[in-house]
Amino acid sequence: MKKFLSNLLIIIIIIFLLNICYSKIILKDSLIKVFGKAFVIVTTGSMEPEIKSGELIIISEENRYYKGDIVTYEDDENFLVTHRIVNIDENKFIAKGDSNNINDEENLNSSIKGKVIYQSKMLGNFVLYFLKPIVVIYIIIFVGINIYFCIIEKNINDNMQLKNTKEKSKSEEISKKEEVENEKK
Repeated sequence: MKKFLSNLLIIIIIIFLLNICYSKIILKDSLIKVFGKAFVIVTTGSMEPEIKSGELIIISEENRYYKGDIVTYEDDENFLVTHRIVNIDENKFIAKGDSNNINDEENLNSSIKGKVIYQSKMLGNFVLYFLKPIVVIYIIIFVGINIYFCIIEKNINDNMQLKNTKEKSKSEEISKKEEVENEKK
């Protein structure tokens, strides 16, 4: 059961990494989406008090978007913007940050990446903390040391098992020789 779970975890990680590669390299998408959902960290206060700077949001691709929906879209300069739709028609929409005084420029509906379905200040701060270069270095070192010691432990266990097998074989040979000698007498 333990081996099955570890193999399942490895398969899930491989699928996740393949999805990332597919999104970034083949689709050249600015977001990494998993089952139509993506994580975004808001870096400005344009949506305060609804969404504060540093919050992690989860966006979901939808078939339709409506006036009043908070969406993340890609603007003309390829920046991701999270604002509320104030006007929408068949092909274009206008959005505005809740704390902004003016509307954004008109954009195509196809530039919408998704609607905000979840937000969390705590998770945003957590992710931002773990994206700091020094923390990433510590995590890589920690994982590397653990992998190294797992490999060493496996080698030690394999060597012990091999040694035990050899000792067992020798003792079996000695006992067989003794039996043969006893039978000769």
